[in-house]
Amino acid sequence: MSAQEIEAAARGFFDAFAQLNVEKAINMLSEDLEVIDHVPYRFDSKAEFADFLRGAMAGIASANSGLRQLSCRTIGEGAGVANGYDTFTSVGKNGQVSTLNGRTTLVFGKEDGQWKIVSAHFSPLPTH
Repeated sequence: MSAQEIEAAARGFFDAFAQLNVEKAINMLSEDLEVIDHVPYRFDSKAEFADFLRGAMAGIASANSGLRQLSCRTIGEGAGVANGYDTFTSVGKNGQVSTLNGRTTLVFGKEDGQWKIVSAHFSPLPTH
């Protein structure tokens, strides 16, 4: 995996949320996933995080999501890391607008010939 491939995969993950395509995002996850998210607990599997994502996205009518100041690097032949700042703006089905800004780390590993997210850490940026 090259740094460019890591960047494309990381941006693809966030693009899936902007497209409200949660299943596309879920398909990018390893079965043996571990996630630290904004919510106050850790997800220890793809199934746990997928359930959370489906529920979180269910009330959203439209969204915009992206990464900035993205830094990507490879770790040998079978792994890569992407770090950056994320923004997720959504409009709920009730019309309420919400914007979350945070930091993201995605760790990719190769599984059955495909690059999957094996670990992720999302932390909120402080608000004023």
